[in-house]
Amino acid sequence: MTHPAVVVTTSWDDGHRLDPRLAGLLEKYGVPATFYIAPRNIEFDAADRLPPSGIRELADRGFEIGGHTLSHRRLPLIPEAEAREEIEAGKAELEDVTGAEVTSFCYPRGEYRPVHVRQAAKARFTLARTVVRGSLGTGPLMEAATTVNAYAHRVDVPLVLRLAAGNPAKAARMYLNWDELAIHWFELCRRDGGVYHLWGHSWEVDERGDWDRLERVLAHIGGRTDVRYVTNGELPGMGIA
Repeated sequence: MTHPAVVVTTSWDDGHRLDPRLAGLLEKYGVPATFYIAPRNIEFDAADRLPPSGIRELADRGFEIGGHTLSHRRLPLIPEAEAREEIEAGKAELEDVTGAEVTSFCYPRGEYRPVHVRQAAKARFTLARTVVRGSLGTGPLMEAATTVNAYAHRVDVPLVLRLAAGNPAKAARMYLNWDELAIHWFELCRRDGGVYHLWGHSWEVDERGDWDRLERVLAHIGGRTDVRYVTNGELPGMGIA
């Protein structure tokens, strides 16, 4: 019997000083990742930004470094020319730091318009990740969807009710505990095949005291012989939509 192909990828946004701690958990369980970094992120104090040495360290440890604009400005709220500069300058700075081409991009806060998709493609990104959740496929590569966020979203009632197939106790567990939801999605992916994409923020995991939840999920999804593990940047070459 031929089993459906299962692909696992993860990504972590913003470029926070706690990213190396998260990277340690990923390494422990053999799960690759893309770290989307805004090197001059205006939403962090300077001391909380991941410094160039930290960015290089992640790259040297085998993690993909992805673009996230230069300063994490909200693209739809700034002029198109400034948005283009943010996208291109962020890419250039990361390439200077790592000495490697940066080919994956994530829209800050998942906010973008069609012009920003074109700008990212023109900047020679081959994949651009959104914050759309609930998918076991990538969808359009320049508007790539994800599966689950390492965060309990209070708008997920319809989703968990559907996934729980009418079981109220199971729905409640997934609604209240994002790790339960993440593990459920992984088991669906193992059954049906597809791309399982977990994403989040190291600072948010820390702020909510969710390191144990994250480790539980990584321990469950990592190290499996029937799963292919890839970075976000490897998805375009796999022909999976």
